[in-house]
Amino acid sequence: MMRAPTYTPTFTPVEAYHARFTAPSGPTLGNTIGRVLVAGGADLNQMSSIHAAIQALTDDTAGRARALQDKAALTNLVDTHAGLNGGAAVATQPQALDELTKIQAAGQAALGTPGMITAYDQQIGPALNDAANQITGHALRQAGVERQAVTDQELQSAQQAAASAWQDPARFVQGLDTVKAIAAGQTGNAENEDDRAAVVRTAVGGAVAKAVGQALAAGEPEFAAHIMGGWGDTLAPAAYQVAVARLGQAAQTQRMASIFGEAAGGNAQTAGAETPPPSPDAIAISAPTGAAVHPIAGGTVTALDGAPDNATVRILHPDGSSTAYGGLGMAAVAPGDLVTPGHVIGSASPVITLAATSPAGDAADAGTLLRNAGGIGAVIGQADTPRSWDISAMRDRIAQRGDLSPEDQVLATNFAVRRMTADQAQLAANDAGAGRSIVSLFAASPDSIRHAADLPADLAAQMSPTALARVDAALRGAAQAATTPAPDNATALRLELLQRQSPDIFSQVNLAPLIGTVNPADLARIAENQAAVATGQDARDPQDRRTAILDAVAQHEVMNANSLPDEALPAIQNRADTLLRLNRIDPGDRTTIGNAVTDAIQSQIGQS
Repeated sequence: MMRAPTYTPTFTPVEAYHARFTAPSGPTLGNTIGRVLVAGGADLNQMSSIHAAIQALTDDTAGRARALQDKAALTNLVDTHAGLNGGAAVATQPQALDELTKIQAAGQAALGTPGMITAYDQQIGPALNDAANQITGHALRQAGVERQAVTDQELQSAQQAAASAWQDPARFVQGLDTVKAIAAGQTGNAENEDDRAAVVRTAVGGAVAKAVGQALAAGEPEFAAHIMGGWGDTLAPAAYQVAVARLGQAAQTQRMASIFGEAAGGNAQTAGAETPPPSPDAIAISAPTGAAVHPIAGGTVTALDGAPDNATVRILHPDGSSTAYGGLGMAAVAPGDLVTPGHVIGSASPVITLAATSPAGDAADAGTLLRNAGGIGAVIGQADTPRSWDISAMRDRIAQRGDLSPEDQVLATNFAVRRMTADQAQLAANDAGAGRSIVSLFAASPDSIRHAADLPADLAAQMSPTALARVDAALRGAAQAATTPAPDNATALRLELLQRQSPDIFSQVNLAPLIGTVNPADLARIAENQAAVATGQDARDPQDRRTAILDAVAQHEVMNANSLPDEALPAIQNRADTLLRLNRIDPGDRTTIGNAVTDAIQSQIGQS
């Protein structure tokens, strides 16, 4: 049995349950009556029996009163012990029983005559026995619970260990044997052999269900089906049906993913057609259909030929050399995009080609370049890596598959749309997150970041190729600009209104391309607010007059279902601020601020 934790008693000491109960001293009912009788001249010898009866009644009353008082203490003690679970109840049983003895001893010591003690014992005795039985019974039950918990934990650990070995048949079978042995040890209360077998089968079924779930989660429905074929009969009917349904769903998802990959790879290429290398120095690379294709070095996309089918992407590198990636089932970039080795430039057909030219324009040895870059793994990535998609082309390719039933056409199209939509959302989120980081870096040190090449490599790779090109242009423009944008210009104010009116849309805006368009301090503050909104927190705007004005402008646009001209926003903000400052309006006076903003809007719109 699990060792019980050290337990500090919480029982109230016996002395706190009652005050000392002492036998009556001084005048009692008996001697008071005696004095009255003597005073009246009565014969006390004849009254002795009355005196004794009265004294007995007094002793009995005192004993019963004390017993009633101590019964409450017993009840409190039993209730306290009943509130303990597991090892704590077992460990404190001796102490609780000792407390019962102390309560009785204290009660007897507090009574002054044998008659009182006798009456007390008659009343407290049955209550003491009942309390002791309750405490002992609770301790025994909790000991059983504790033993069962330990056994259950041991069984669950064995089931998890067996399930984790689903890829190793020998270890998996060995793990199931361990589960059987532990479960068999729990069958002592089973009435017959069938009941014992059912307990063992249920335990093994639990391990099998876990193994099937882990195989499916790892994308291995074939393994899961093998496990079901060997041990599926150990599952309960409901669990079996669930497992079969999950197997079917996993197999269908895997088949749809295969169709999607074939469509991404160009459909026709999957039939065995290969694109020959464009020159003797070029090389052919075998690849899983639909896998991500990465460039061996960063640069600018200069051309996209043959898209969307059998596309070739050409990249100019900073040193003047170039590479061309042919046989792509679908390109994921466009001319003008800026890429790093971490970006996806397209989806692979079964065979792609790599050609290269030197800075002088001569053909270069593509094989040597590939080896220097790290081998095929530097170019061929994972099929599930997010990338940009031509959704229309993918729909058309799936629709052109004559080997698919109408139902599979629908399933495959739906799968493709979900995958491509998820990739687009992921790329947008990456752009927004990287954009915030770039804005912060630029605000802290604008002179050290003058183009995309100055960005940390991992940060540049996090941004999509198209967005990275826009950021590069923004950084170069800011570096060449003679002046810095003024604070609170039209673009900055429109972003802050968007933050208030449409937080979800605001959180997805890539702020980095706005470098050079918005004041760096304003852009850094907006980036902080965007980060807060993106994580479900409140924006960190100070509760000042400026914030109140922007809140009122945002409310005005929402209430009137009409956006104010962006170019008018700075003048509106300035006029409202001037009115409020001159009148010393408190930022908390939202009614007056709203009126001032309305006046400023009417004045400005009237001038336009």
